[in-house]
Amino acid sequence: MATDCSQRPFSRRDSLAALLLAFSTPLAARADGYPAKPVRLVIPYPPGGGTDITGRAMAQRLAETLGQTVVIENKPGATGMIGAASVAKSSADGYTVLFGAASEMAINASLFKNMTYDPRTDFEPVMLVATFPLVFVAQASSSRSLAALIEAAKAKPDSVSYGSIGSGSPQHLAAELLSSMAQAKLVHIPYKGSGPLVQDAVGGHIDMAVSSVPAAVPLVRSGKLRALAVTSSQRSDALPDVPTMAELGFSGYEFNTWVGVAVPKGTPRDIVDRLRSGLVAALAAPDVQSALRDQGAMPVGSTPEQFRRFVQDEVAKSDRIVSQAGINPE
Repeated sequence: MATDCSQRPFSRRDSLAALLLAFSTPLAARADGYPAKPVRLVIPYPPGGGTDITGRAMAQRLAETLGQTVVIENKPGATGMIGAASVAKSSADGYTVLFGAASEMAINASLFKNMTYDPRTDFEPVMLVATFPLVFVAQASSSRSLAALIEAAKAKPDSVSYGSIGSGSPQHLAAELLSSMAQAKLVHIPYKGSGPLVQDAVGGHIDMAVSSVPAAVPLVRSGKLRALAVTSSQRSDALPDVPTMAELGFSGYEFNTWVGVAVPKGTPRDIVDRLRSGLVAALAAPDVQSALRDQGAMPVGSTPEQFRRFVQDEVAKSDRIVSQAGINPE
């Protein structure tokens, strides 16, 4: 039986169950002749980032499964909204596909009042591909644990700083969720990118940073940064010795970034099923699994219904955090 992601987060067991279920179901054959021409996979970020790397790995295997060329189109801008909007406004025929991430498919709906699309209603969800934990890190020579930093912030509000890759970013929201749960006031320092963020953490210019796992792992392994906690409900395979927030006493804390696939609203269900079957096969490929491991990710392979509920839950979570923290995008 498919798991209900509206009731609890995806676990590794859920992910495996979803993949096994998909492989036990034949490829959808009712999408007569689909795909009869190349499929355009829109990635709403520049080449070289985590979403792009994962999307390209998936696209190569998806092309083999579909028996048709999959063309990558990077369409960055406005924190992913330009690319996502272009897909939402495309023909609902399965030939324009969004390989999107948490920002444009959930978080932005909580931040921007004049979006040109609604991620909850303007897409047909196909599959949640993978979730990605974030990690709180500090200068290696710092002796303060995450608990100690929180206690210091409680004792003296605005005395503890943290960095993220920008106002309204997943990293920002992850820290504000911690601030809310711990009832501790932290000072947010936004940066333009992971590079400057982690380097300032290495230099001790901020008390801690919320980083993507790939940006932090080399510096943690080289002894330049100390990992304090991961934001997932389970430990990361990339950082197996680093505790989760729940292990540190923040019961119920979870905040991941993620990537998923969607098509324009109104796309026929048989085409959605055909795409999902191809994506599940791609997700199981060794090179795709390797690309995900390099990103510190957990593969999921959800059903469309699970993904729809997941997006709705993610928007609701973002609404709560943005409202409580009074976040305004810069």
